[in-house]
Amino acid sequence: MFAKKLRDCQTRNKSLICVGLDSDIEKIPSQFKVNGAKGVEEFNKYIISETYEYACAYKINIAFYEMLGYKGIKTLENTVEYLKTYSDIPVIIDAKRSDISNTAKAYAKFYFDYLKVDSITINPLMGVDSIEPYLEFPNSHIFALVLTSNPGANDFIIPNKLYLKILEKLRELEPKYKDQIGIVVGATQKEYFDEIVEKSEGMIYLIPGIGSQGGKIEDLKILVEKGKTMVINVSRGIIFSEDPKREIIKLREDLRGLTS
Repeated sequence: MFAKKLRDCQTRNKSLICVGLDSDIEKIPSQFKVNGAKGVEEFNKYIISETYEYACAYKINIAFYEMLGYKGIKTLENTVEYLKTYSDIPVIIDAKRSDISNTAKAYAKFYFDYLKVDSITINPLMGVDSIEPYLEFPNSHIFALVLTSNPGANDFIIPNKLYLKILEKLRELEPKYKDQIGIVVGATQKEYFDEIVEKSEGMIYLIPGIGSQGGKIEDLKILVEKGKTMVINVSRGIIFSEDPKREIIKLREDLRGLTS
């Protein structure tokens, strides 16, 4: 199960950092870019080899692979297979899928039966019947968008308090799907953490938004104090840095400072 695999990896690597493989071919170094989709795969392997000792998970944003067509999908598959050679590190696919139940089941079959990843992100706004198909696969896990890190969260999610309504529905599902439901909460939304903590009970948090989006590590202290299990995603700040290993070590140490 994802929850146990994650916690074991966090303990072993003493890390809360999830490395986001948002491997945009336009931004990867030129020595990889010249090889197209294959170069993206080679870049991913380089990043993984530099960071796996200091990461608690990897998150692959599917958009940067779909944009490359069928070769990009093959790169996605090969990256997942490569990550499985590090069998004790969880793999999350960031797809933010949302659709009616039979379509959701087809998406879930790709991620959990074919790719055999540990978790995926989903958009819950189409309702419970669009969520459950993902949870019915053996050992599946989802991270449902609750409060995103982007400015657009102020358009619909925050004014209508949708994040609380989503949490209520997710909690209704929890007894049936124990340890299968996590939530996405942006690091830039610290003023809403108290409300979310009160409603989220034992759910694992996937936290984007640290670094380039403006989120700060110190803002997560309340989540540490409340004993929340966190997966803190950092993508561009690690993979496009001059020294990915040095960067993830620094971030890991900064985060460990929250718990001391």
